[in-house]
Amino acid sequence: MIVRGADTQADDAAEETGRWQQILALPDGERERAALALVRAQVAAVLGHESADAVAADRAFTELGFDSVAAVELRKRLTDRTGTDLPATLAFDHPTAQAVTSLLLQEGLGLPEHTGPAQPLLTELDRLEAVLSAAPELSEDTDRITTRLEALLRSWRDTRESAAEDRRRDDDFTTASDDELFQALDDLEIGS
Repeated sequence: MIVRGADTQADDAAEETGRWQQILALPDGERERAALALVRAQVAAVLGHESADAVAADRAFTELGFDSVAAVELRKRLTDRTGTDLPATLAFDHPTAQAVTSLLLQEGLGLPEHTGPAQPLLTELDRLEAVLSAAPELSEDTDRITTRLEALLRSWRDTRESAAEDRRRDDDFTTASDDELFQALDDLEIGS
C-alpha cells in the first residue's frame, strides 16, 4: 500500500482550491453552472453515483438518501475543494445542491448573507437565478417563461407600490392635530 505524504495532500488541496478560484472568476451564468456542477458532482460522489446527473439541483438531500455521515462527508469534500470554512450543519441548513451552491458562491464572492425576514425569499431568488442560468436553451418556451417572469415582477412592484401608498396615507394621520383627527372620525361616522 502506498501512503501519500502530507506534502502531496497539501498540493492536491491547493490545486482543488485553485479550480474553485477559477470558477469564481467566471462570468455570472457560467460561474453558477460550474459551481452547481461541482456541488452536484460531490453529492453524487458521496452517494456513490457515477454521475452528477443523478443529483437534481433542487432535490432535498434527504430525498437523495443523505444521512449524517453523508452530510459530514459532503462538507469535508466541499471544504477541501473550495477552501471555504463550511458549517457543520451545511447539509441541514442548505438542504439541496442549489442551496449549497448559493452559499458557496456567497462565501466565495464575499456577498452578504441573507438574514432577516427577507431571507427565505432571497434564498429562493438565488435558487431561481441558478436554475434559470443553468437551463438549457428552450427556444419555444423562452417567450412564455420571460412573460411569466415579467408578470411576476410587475405584480411584485404593484403590490409594493400599493403598500407604500397605504403607508403614506396612514402617515397622514401621524401629523394631524387632535381637531383634525376628531373631524376625520366624525366624517367616518357620518359616512357610515
